[in-house]
Amino acid sequence: MPQRLLNPRSLFLTAILMIAVIACITPVAADSVSYIQVSSNPTESMACLDHYTCHLTPTTFTTTPNSYHTLTFYKDGYLSYTTQSVYASAPNVTTNILVTLASIPLQTGSLDLDASPSDAAIWLDNLYYGTTPQIIGGLSAGAHTLVLRKAGYYDYTESFMIVAGQTTTKNPQLTPYTKNAGYGDIRIQSYPTGAAVYVNNNYMGTTISSSALYITQLSPGSYPVRISLANYQPYTATAIVTVGGVYDIRANLVPVTPGPTPDINGQITVRSSPSGANIYLDNAYRGITPLTLVEIPQGSHSIILKLNGYQDWQSSVNVAARSSTDVSGTLAASVPQATPTAVVTQPAPLQTRSPIPVITIIAAIGICGAAAIAYKKRE
Repeated sequence: MPQRLLNPRSLFLTAILMIAVIACITPVAADSVSYIQVSSNPTESMACLDHYTCHLTPTTFTTTPNSYHTLTFYKDGYLSYTTQSVYASAPNVTTNILVTLASIPLQTGSLDLDASPSDAAIWLDNLYYGTTPQIIGGLSAGAHTLVLRKAGYYDYTESFMIVAGQTTTKNPQLTPYTKNAGYGDIRIQSYPTGAAVYVNNNYMGTTISSSALYITQLSPGSYPVRISLANYQPYTATAIVTVGGVYDIRANLVPVTPGPTPDINGQITVRSSPSGANIYLDNAYRGITPLTLVEIPQGSHSIILKLNGYQDWQSSVNVAARSSTDVSGTLAASVPQATPTAVVTQPAPLQTRSPIPVITIIAAIGICGAAAIAYKKRE
């Protein structure tokens, strides 16, 4: 009689051993990450970590311990909001963030922006918009903060006002580094675009556009660089910054090795002219342009771009698995419609009948009664 390979005792001991191994491994994995727990008012806002990993609130992001990040919040009918330098604490520690969004005012304005020299990176209210020249629409009336960056030049910072219904034009002159400035720069591009860039574990921007992302005003030395994008392996490098030099990084991102179930998702990088348009993917609100949408199922999708003062722009896009598709829409200004003259139609008065006198009614009842009695006597 053949002997059993696994008796109940062997199975029991094997199970105990596996539990012990998992118990030892799990704490190690948990200790290698930290968490950012995000809530918003109103709820179900789109929260994006470092401009590329997006989920509806409330949600929890997993990230690298002891690192700085940016959180951007979007919701239809509300102004987008970007936080400054959210710190992810020690391993296995949760940082809590609560943001209250402001409603979009009835009227907004636009910014027509260029720079001399051109091709400068635009940061408006802590949100990256690509490079100059560019028109940015959908801006709330009031104060805004502008930062421009370009390799070899000092960062340009300015606070300015947006007036509802008007376009503000700016073309600032960037100042080149002086001979004794002691600064160098890093210039980064990624293929595909839409990747988050970290220097010394600090989020520095996203390769939204085909132009390079600049990290400026760096002291000489070596800087660890990490470039991350969903469904791609992290790209790491060490940038050697020298005085007056520009260290170039061109990262060709490698897809994650497919497992038993091949990945069937791709991504879409959405831009518009003007920027700041609301993005609707398959009628679901996803944020404002420019933005890279990740984890998009392969196949055909509809995209609608909306911006106050402009006609809606609509198109369809075919997303291929493990690839990035660019979509760029030019929005046409709305043509003011003539206000029709109000025509008030006075309804015809109701035709009223003269009331029947009460005496007539009583007399009629009396006559009917007398007729009934006479008829009964005949019988």
